[in-house]
Amino acid sequence: MNLHRTTGKPDWDAIKPADRNTFQKIGAATRSIVTPPNIITIIGLAIVFFGLAQILAEHYWIGLIALAVGRLLDIVDGMVAEATGTKSPTGEIFDAVADKIGTLLTIVVLFAAQIAEPWLIVLLLIPQVLTPLITFYKKQKRINIHPTRQGKLSMATSWVAIVGLLITKAMDGSLLVADISYTLVGVSFLLGVYALWQYATGRDQN
Repeated sequence: MNLHRTTGKPDWDAIKPADRNTFQKIGAATRSIVTPPNIITIIGLAIVFFGLAQILAEHYWIGLIALAVGRLLDIVDGMVAEATGTKSPTGEIFDAVADKIGTLLTIVVLFAAQIAEPWLIVLLLIPQVLTPLITFYKKQKRINIHPTRQGKLSMATSWVAIVGLLITKAMDGSLLVADISYTLVGVSFLLGVYALWQYATGRDQN
């Protein structure tokens, strides 16, 4: 699994200005803000917002498709960052923040739309709430947090579970899909707790 980690500096930092590609020059000029992966991240988050609005309007299939596209772009942005040589610490943080905002809002919508039981909401929320708190604490200590395989797998599993819960709602209650979704929520929670332990103990640096 490619975690698309940075080395602590933008990709273009070690490249002479004259040898940088167009994307790297724009990234350097805008302090790592305007880069292809960051633009894709914003578009993906906007699509997720649209999907959540559709879910609240009870257009479950449209909302589900929009969420899937938005999450797909979250994968694409890392690939684009690699391809264009525009990975940066700012982009890494930007991606993580957008990821958390999209996930937290989705979980809130699941609760508001009565798509998931309260205990499922709690299991989904715990890693999403504690990770930013640990990140903030580490930032105060000037320690960067890097994505881990377990953290990525936890996020991916939670989104598959969320999709399953939405499908269950759209199909007026499919027991098989619901059972699979419940199991995936548990797996996501365990992976998330393990990732939190890695972040808290500094094992995300390995």
